[in-house]
Amino acid sequence: MKELELKKPIIAHGETLSVLEFDEPTGKDVRELGYPYQMNQDESVRLLAHVVSKYIVRLAKVPQSSVDQMSPADLN
Repeated sequence: MKELELKKPIIAHGETLSVLEFDEPTGKDVRELGYPYQMNQDESVRLLAHVVSKYIVRLAKVPQSSVDQMSPADLN
């Protein structure tokens, strides 16, 4: 399990959280959600925020409304 210390606390399930604990993603997660990034022709990488948020919901077990409270810096 991995932890992420948040830049600013969020509220999830009625609790204030300053750290999120993430399960390891599985092949099923990738199949259902897709990769959270896009490789461009120039070999640069673009994060896909809408996919990143789905991974956070699933792997940290918090609602989308909690992800919406997160600092953009925590979504990178």
